Amino acid sequence: MRLSLEQVEAFVLTVEHGSFSAAARALGRTQSTISSAIAYLEISLAVELFHRSTRVPTLTEDGQALLLEARALYDRAITFERHGDALADEQAASITLAVGIPPDQIMPVLEEFAERFPHTDLIIRNPDRGDASRLVLADEAELGIAFLLPEYPDALGFHQMGKLLMTHVAHRDHPLAKVPSPSFDELRGYRHLAYISHSSALPTSEYLQSTQTWHTDSYEALTALARSGLGWATLPRQLVLPEIISGELVELRLDAYPFTDWLVSVDLIWHRGRRLGSVETWLLDRFRRHPVHEVAGDGQDTIRMR
Repeated sequence: MRLSLEQVEAFVLTVEHGSFSAAARALGRTQSTISSAIAYLEISLAVELFHRSTRVPTLTEDGQALLLEARALYDRAITFERHGDALADEQAASITLAVGIPPDQIMPVLEEFAERFPHTDLIIRNPDRGDASRLVLADEAELGIAFLLPEYPDALGFHQMGKLLMTHVAHRDHPLAKVPSPSFDELRGYRHLAYISHSSALPTSEYLQSTQTWHTDSYEALTALARSGLGWATLPRQLVLPEIISGELVELRLDAYPFTDWLVSVDLIWHRGRRLGSVETWLLDRFRRHPVHEVAGDGQDTIRMR
């Protein structure tokens, strides 16, 4: 090869820092090393990159034309180097999360994860029947985030991340949407659409019973059923907040519990006996510090219970 990455690095950093000496300090090298690297690069390319007539290095037209490509080459080299460092550090090639809550709640952590570990792939699984603990216990997921279960196996560790509000909704054209305060008897007269794990795992009461009940293990399917008007549904309020704000779905203010919010804890779950690598440990610690809470339609917190 006629040129080296060290020469390209010297060129890019000299432009970024404004002088040979500043680039040398940034790289921990001598000024003469940087000057020589750029001189050899100019010889290899047969062009002059900087004007030498001024005290501060100024790009020539050729130098300006080559700068964009040099930066791209330098950035790719940095990415390649970091990927190698990640493999040498035995960082996981991929991480699997079992997520049973609206994913928007954990998006800030995932964005930070993407920036910090760009070479670790992320797999997000929808827990079967909403039970993230099964995937974690079977080592099919490193971490789980889901609504609480009445109890966990001793092999699992858990941490409450916060609480989310479960709400009962119906399409605006559904008969229940026209009732200001539906009674238990009125609810029982119409089809209930429910997330399958909620019927056995979450705190419930008699008003959730209906003469007809359709179950699904997909929030997406449950929301679609509610929007179609096929029944009244029990869903995380955060998941259908846009539909509530637009008026497509109407929250049912129950006659017996007009001011009672049904708050359900959200737990972070991990396998106690599993050896966690540096990436998994970082993600576990970061999730433990990340609060899950209700957010109003204007983006403001409405509930923050820990």
